[in-house]
Amino acid sequence: MAEVLITLGIIGIVAAMTLPSLIGRYQKKVLKEQFKVAYSLIQQAWGKIGADLGYIPECYYWKKARYSRVCVEYDDNGKCKKYTLPDGSPVPDDLFGRFNECNLFTDKIRQNLQVITICEGNAFQKGCIPDYEGYDTVLQANSDTDMSDEDAYNQSGGCSGLRKNELLNGSIVYVLKNGVILIPYSSNNFAMFTVDINGKKGPNKWGYDVFVFTTTINSGETFLTLDGLFCSLAEKGGLTTNQMIEQMHSK
Repeated sequence: MAEVLITLGIIGIVAAMTLPSLIGRYQKKVLKEQFKVAYSLIQQAWGKIGADLGYIPECYYWKKARYSRVCVEYDDNGKCKKYTLPDGSPVPDDLFGRFNECNLFTDKIRQNLQVITICEGNAFQKGCIPDYEGYDTVLQANSDTDMSDEDAYNQSGGCSGLRKNELLNGSIVYVLKNGVILIPYSSNNFAMFTVDINGKKGPNKWGYDVFVFTTTINSGETFLTLDGLFCSLAEKGGLTTNQMIEQMHSK
């Protein structure tokens, strides 16, 4: 009897040591498969928009920059106040991309995806989304130093639409029939958008089941691609959008 109890005790210890690792690997595999499904669904919908219209509507970033720019004026803090092209001419309106038809693009998205709920503002209070962290709060959490709220706010300026308060209270949220959540970066601008691949199910963390996608195109091409060109972030232990895409295509 003593030997049986000792054996059972050893088995219990081994199980306690290995079970969390096995569960963690299983959860990562599940999230990877959910990422594949959500990515494929959105990529197909984006492609169908161009096919239905017969052209690519202007709601995208350039995958590779079309222009170079130089700073010609700085503020007192050393930040650039004014840019021009290298020859001194004004920076064109389509420096980063073209966004003139984002409303049309959004209308087509509603037609091509099974949207069951739309929350316009205060999405968290309305129960449409869970309590996500934001670009600013993730910066703070990932920082090796004690980053202040002000510093986090300033450093997240280039991705202000992903700050926690804006994300939870100022965004338009689209909930699909399969539970996937889409949040355009600003208003109906799906040139950049957030995806929660499994909806309100956990862990609801950046780089785990929440990702930022950018709609991109190369100049002269006739198809859109999805990647993490701008504002991609991950909470500790998570992966960025492009890292997930690379894993998705790996064996």
